[in-house]
Amino acid sequence: MCGILGVRRSLRVDDERFAAALARLGWRGRDASRRLDVGDWTLGVARLAITDRAHDQPILCARTGRAAVLNGALTDAASQWPRFADARTRNDTELLLLRLAADGAFGLASLHGPHAFAIVDPEQDELWLGRDPCGEKPLYAVQERGRVLAFASTLPALRALGWPQPRDDATRAIALRFGALPESPKGATGATVHAVPSGVFRVRGAGGGLVRTPQAPQPSAAAPFREAFAAAVGRCATAEVGLGLALSGGIDSACVAAELARQDRAPRAFQFCARGEPSDERARARAVAAHCGLELIAVDAGPELLDAAPELAAAAGLPLGDPSVRAVYALARAAARNGVRVLLSGEGADELFLGYPRHRALRTLQFVPRALARTWPAPDPWSMARAARWRRAAAAVDRHAALLEVAPPAFRARVLAPGFADGELPALRSSGWAAVRERELETYLRGDLLPKLDVAMLAAQVEGRCPFLDPAVLACRELALAPQAVLGKRPLRAEFAARLPPGHLAQRKRGFALPLDRWWREDERLAAILLDPRSLGRRWLRADGVRDCVARQRRGELALGHALWLLVAEELAERAAEDSA
Repeated sequence: MCGILGVRRSLRVDDERFAAALARLGWRGRDASRRLDVGDWTLGVARLAITDRAHDQPILCARTGRAAVLNGALTDAASQWPRFADARTRNDTELLLLRLAADGAFGLASLHGPHAFAIVDPEQDELWLGRDPCGEKPLYAVQERGRVLAFASTLPALRALGWPQPRDDATRAIALRFGALPESPKGATGATVHAVPSGVFRVRGAGGGLVRTPQAPQPSAAAPFREAFAAAVGRCATAEVGLGLALSGGIDSACVAAELARQDRAPRAFQFCARGEPSDERARARAVAAHCGLELIAVDAGPELLDAAPELAAAAGLPLGDPSVRAVYALARAAARNGVRVLLSGEGADELFLGYPRHRALRTLQFVPRALARTWPAPDPWSMARAARWRRAAAAVDRHAALLEVAPPAFRARVLAPGFADGELPALRSSGWAAVRERELETYLRGDLLPKLDVAMLAAQVEGRCPFLDPAVLACRELALAPQAVLGKRPLRAEFAARLPPGHLAQRKRGFALPLDRWWREDERLAAILLDPRSLGRRWLRADGVRDCVARQRRGELALGHALWLLVAEELAERAAEDSA
């Protein structure tokens, strides 16, 4: 994992500004920092060395003159190196150059592992940009009238180069309702910053824009989930450095643990629990670890975790709406202290295999006519209890969006200014479960969970890998069937029922939950941020409403810790942008 950066030399960005941008990426990789001028581009890398520590990036090919930078990992590297007897290193970045030379664009479109990369070909005056299928690794580009000017792993790095990108009100309203930031390039007449989509893109010449290259051909017969997942775990577990597993006590990471055990791998496992919370999930994690022959290391923390919130927000340059980012950060730091540099997790399974409680709710609600639901007594507009959420969804035009929201309607009306209370997600592109899965992957996974994972892991100098997001799993036979066939994670339950402790697959969905409602009552940190005059003066807030809701939350009259956290996350991101200007 690294931070990568590139800017056109013809723009004459001065060295001091480029150095400042590279410094903004330093938290992503503290092992080395280098720059290279090649063709019309200056490339920079802040490196977290996972493979071949003796050879830093950028990697330059003496034969072709091409140079490459990589953020992430190519987990299929071990199977690829034997093809290239003339390789000079065992740095994954060199594989990009070798595969482009040997296989053309298809060689870049068939990579495994979380990655974002750039390749400069000075002879052809070309830039190649690529990003993994689910957007595990961030990559942003600056374009002006279609012309690509620069790229970087983070928005703060691009701000340091002179391209701030104020967030539009529609995106802010979505974040304040759902906690997620859907990635969608926005057109404009001036220079704009947007996330590079997944795929491989070629930029030709000084005036070129992003042109998508063809995808690699898919196998004629997709592998079943069992084979695809086994291969994915094997690839992700191949590492030259210390390997670990984030073992939450839930189903998904337990399946990773069971597959690791089948492959005779026994990394240390780490489980987070907030102090003062029930320990049943830790007990489940211990049972899984013992069953799979793994050592479990317990990670405990309290509201002091919140002290890291400004640092993480400044690093990401975005509001981190998922409060569990601090739990992941604490877990990753504990892993790093124990010698772990690569940490596996179970992210992605719920989105792919429709395993959230909201999916069960949608399955039930499909039998309830909206006209009937609208005759029911209105639910408490302040409540985020499951019954109230389901009843609101039953009457909603977009039931899935209603189930995704984090802030209830009465709260939004009380604390948000007009124009910010009713952010709308992009409409479903079709009907049925396929559209639901697509939105889960694009909005919730890509816009919420994966940014959290990336920031928390890299800030702790740990590389995160998600076997469920391996291309083989994404293309497995079961996911090619009607989504109803996998609802409730049926393939996982069928495969691992006999490979995990009895009853483990019967538990309810949980995750890295933080007791925010209790922390709002017992600790001053969050209230101090939100009640600061700098926060209350934001144009998207009603100051009186914020004061009222914070007071009621602290008295225990409301249970809206997550909704209030969205306001804090927005404020921390805004302060980071202002303070770095």
